[in-house]
Amino acid sequence: MTPVKLIASDLDRTLLLDDSSLPVGIFDRVKALHAAGIEFVAASGRGVYTLEDLFAPVREQMSFLAENGGVLKHAGQVVGATYLTPTQVAEIVNFVRTQDDAIAIGNGLDATYLDAHERQYQPALSSFITRFKIAPDLAKLDAPLAKLSLYFPHGGAYDAIEPIYQPRFGQELALTVGGPTFIDVMPKTTNKGNGLTQLGAVLGIAPEAMMAFGDTNNDIEMMQTVGYPVLVDNATENMWQYGKYHTKTNQQHGVLAAIDRVLVGELPALIGK
Repeated sequence: MTPVKLIASDLDRTLLLDDSSLPVGIFDRVKALHAAGIEFVAASGRGVYTLEDLFAPVREQMSFLAENGGVLKHAGQVVGATYLTPTQVAEIVNFVRTQDDAIAIGNGLDATYLDAHERQYQPALSSFITRFKIAPDLAKLDAPLAKLSLYFPHGGAYDAIEPIYQPRFGQELALTVGGPTFIDVMPKTTNKGNGLTQLGAVLGIAPEAMMAFGDTNNDIEMMQTVGYPVLVDNATENMWQYGKYHTKTNQQHGVLAAIDRVLVGELPALIGK
């Protein structure tokens, strides 16, 4: 058997297929991992309620690292949460309103908040988000938010983060790109690596006994934290410096293939092989 006691996987472009669906067979793998004493963790920038809906048949046999580590849930209980302050929310939302190519959406424990005058984006966002609440004014929202996501309907998140958003908010807050259409803005300590460390403390699992799958920037800290960092073969070019192992692409069910190897006592292939 491998020494792996926890397996965390990013979702978009890692575990999920390109149409945002789960690969057939993932629930069977979660059950098999649970039976083997290995914790499976959905590690995503998505909200915890979205993750629980997505993994409903096995939600009691796994853990959730939501909002890039801002919300941690195990056995149906929130075991960790970090929120933006109301002042930070107002500053971010009001700044994004001055930009032509993005909108801000708020990520709470029970729903994602969308400004009333931007509800036209709800259909496009519904492939990522399962529960919406319409806010009269997101900048004045009276609800705790683990993060704000900046949504770029036409792409451009990678191009915008360094020249625009990192200089404006990077000193006080953590920013990461979750793909071509999202920049996530969070408390400074929020990232998937810190989230896994906190979750591991709750479960009694050291980072050295963790495996994680990822594909892009918001997985960097997770790759740096775990003992077994695995990249899917469709990972962005900048990520290969952070991986030690690799597996097939998301479309080729690479995460499932790697889990199957762990279940029979093997590890994924080393990068370069």
